[in-house]
Amino acid sequence: MSNLSDRLTQNSRKPAGTQARSSGVRAGVFLGLALLAALGAGLLFRNYLERSPLGRAMPTEKVVVAAMDLPLATTLRAEQLTTIDWPKASLPQGTAGDPAGLVGKVLLAGVVKGEPVLAAKLASEKAGQGLAAVLPEEMRAVAVRVDDVVGVAGFIHPGDAVDVIVTMKASESSHVPPTAKVILQNVRVLAVGKELDHKSKKQKAVPVTVATLMVSSPDSEKLALASTKGKILLALRNRVDATEVETPGIIPAVLLEGGASEPAEEKPQDPAKSRPRRAVARKPAAVKPQTGEHQVEILRGDRFETRQFSSPEPKP
Repeated sequence: MSNLSDRLTQNSRKPAGTQARSSGVRAGVFLGLALLAALGAGLLFRNYLERSPLGRAMPTEKVVVAAMDLPLATTLRAEQLTTIDWPKASLPQGTAGDPAGLVGKVLLAGVVKGEPVLAAKLASEKAGQGLAAVLPEEMRAVAVRVDDVVGVAGFIHPGDAVDVIVTMKASESSHVPPTAKVILQNVRVLAVGKELDHKSKKQKAVPVTVATLMVSSPDSEKLALASTKGKILLALRNRVDATEVETPGIIPAVLLEGGASEPAEEKPQDPAKSRPRRAVARKPAAVKPQTGEHQVEILRGDRFETRQFSSPEPKP
């Protein structure tokens, strides 16, 4: 017991400065440990971010895009193009990195603002400028005159598909009535008036006087003859519907009868039978004398008249 009391007495006799120093050392040790723990957590978090796709820096590449909405057949200018950073991993095929290389080229399809200008949407330099550059090989652009009836009341727009219906006679001196027939089907409309873009006026009726259609060379001949010698109508069809239907055509007599047979062909007439027949006056029938009621036919020019009268009774 005496030894324990002596130790407590010695500890109580230590100076206060020694106790303060020991407390500071312990606090420094705890602070160092906390700093090491924070540093370790930071390193672990950094390692996690480097391995995560969200935190990894993705490589990009400059891509030329449209600075505004550009319609079909537009000849590109420098102020219509700009560049943006595009992720290299999802880079579309056919992109360009320098706007100067695209200036002067013609668009084969419309491009919206911010859309990459791809090589597949550009016409070759040998194709020409404007609408001519849009035409595929062996195709022609033919303009036809339209009105509110022919142009489906103004609801035909560039990019639509139409069927061409013509109403005409086989010949001007023909006695066969006119025939209505579908001569062209699924024809693409290139332009309506001066408009080559359909996006801004898609839902509106546009009154125009000319529609430009894309046809082949043989079809251009049909269209020229139909618009010159007959009356044409444009029948609007669904763009998805590419089915071609064989139609026999129709004449007024078949239309009124409700049939769908082929129009009658004009047969050559016999010259002898085609001569006009002379009108032969028919002699009035002889009237027999009768008593009572009598009926007499009278010829007046080319008309016959019938009259009835009563003869006087014979005297006794």
